[in-house]
Amino acid sequence: MPLDGSEDSAYHINDVVGPDEFREHVNDNAFTNYMARWNMAKAMEYYHLLKAEKPAIFAALNEKLHLDEAYPKWEDGCAHIFLPQPTAENVLPQDDRYLSCRDIDLTKYKQQEHVGGITRDYNMEQINQIQVSKQADVLVLFFLLEDEFSPEVKAATWKYYEQRTIHDSSLSLSTHAVLACDMKQPGMAYELFQKASMIDLGPFMGSSNAGIHAASFGGTWQCVVYGFGGVRMLDGKLRIDPLLPEAWDKLGYTLLWKGQKLAVEVTKNTVTVENLTGSAPITLEVAGQEVTLTGKLTCALAQ
Repeated sequence: MPLDGSEDSAYHINDVVGPDEFREHVNDNAFTNYMARWNMAKAMEYYHLLKAEKPAIFAALNEKLHLDEAYPKWEDGCAHIFLPQPTAENVLPQDDRYLSCRDIDLTKYKQQEHVGGITRDYNMEQINQIQVSKQADVLVLFFLLEDEFSPEVKAATWKYYEQRTIHDSSLSLSTHAVLACDMKQPGMAYELFQKASMIDLGPFMGSSNAGIHAASFGGTWQCVVYGFGGVRMLDGKLRIDPLLPEAWDKLGYTLLWKGQKLAVEVTKNTVTVENLTGSAPITLEVAGQEVTLTGKLTCALAQ
């Protein structure tokens, strides 16, 4: 039910903090609601898969977890959970009130050398009334659930929140770098990647009281492999669609996919994928082409 008591058959998730730690006690955070729906839908999918293909495992789990009783609740939740929808301008609302908060000039904070500048000018209650994000929030959905949204929504929403995100979290820059690659903005992606890689290696080392920003190192790897390397895994399918920054001539990385070790090499004009294991063929999408790989192949990149 909505907090104002009006009639509403949808299920709302209220009083949460989503990925953006600046936004406290908000309702219907888009990331939270969409991911809740995704988890229930995935539970339903594997309910049927286990029941059909692994009945003994299903029976054991059903006895322990009461899956038969849970299934109707998942089904009802998927059908009725409130999912924020894009505005007429194709911007996906981060939560139920973000877009109604006041806009201010964030240039000072986006250009800051040290994080936390905005908290010296505003307290948390005031920040909650401003259209500003500490870190990536709704944009994370475009990384995890990119096939849920149209290109127009992703482009408009990316532009809107990128202008309002000040990256006061060490995990924000890497997500934005990956999304900048998706938006075909390699220059911005490389600038964000450089900032992310310098968090513990640059001029302001020691910004973490605990030592290093370990999770940010993983984010830097994601910038390279998921961003410039173009790797995505959706619905059990592998896609490789790289976009090298101007400063690089070549990029190489390896990954494991369904028991096969793949070596990928990207240049300005080509992407080469080699199945180093070679014990089974794999099907994947490379530079927009679906291919079956047992050995080695090279595809041209669109210019």
